[in-house]
Amino acid sequence: MLCYNSCMIPDKTMIEEIHRRYAQNDFIFKLIYEHCEIVAEIANWCVEQKNLSVDKDLLTASCLLHDIGTYALFDGKGHDGNEHNYKQHAIFGAALALEEGFDPRIADAIRTHVLMGLSKKEIEEGHFGMPQKDYFPATLEARLLCYADRFHSKHPTFNSYEPFLKKLGSGLPEQAKKLKQSAEEFGIPDIEALAKKYGHPIRS
Repeated sequence: MLCYNSCMIPDKTMIEEIHRRYAQNDFIFKLIYEHCEIVAEIANWCVEQKNLSVDKDLLTASCLLHDIGTYALFDGKGHDGNEHNYKQHAIFGAALALEEGFDPRIADAIRTHVLMGLSKKEIEEGHFGMPQKDYFPATLEARLLCYADRFHSKHPTFNSYEPFLKKLGSGLPEQAKKLKQSAEEFGIPDIEALAKKYGHPIRS
């Protein structure tokens, strides 16, 4: 583990132990932890592809922990009983990260990772079941987490860039704009190769 300003950036071993501690069973652990691993892989691919200057330890830890709050909402079969409130998993996860003594930058990245960052207006209009305030990623690491997370879901399935961009454009145009800007900045990962590697389907 690494420490900055007396706040911990946990290593992968510690992060996996925390996931297992909160997971209801092995199935839920695999569902969520593997998703987090995939997001971390995509985010780090973007870093290498574009030669970005980031704190790689912070980025990887943020990605591996970003859905830690999902355990509070899933049942033992991986179903969320209240989809309306699902986006609150980011708030729960940020609180858990702080409770564990992790670097506040990790908590901030977790808190703002839903979609490409949500505005108060989007929360109000979308009835997302979150406190009505802005949740914008403040660091490059947090923005990379937002972007990488768009390419995989916990169902588990991968999202191809163009179909997902089109889907966002039909209902959340501001989110589609942010996704397109991030794709230009970070590159588009090879989803077909990732789907083959992990054995997860690509959403049509």
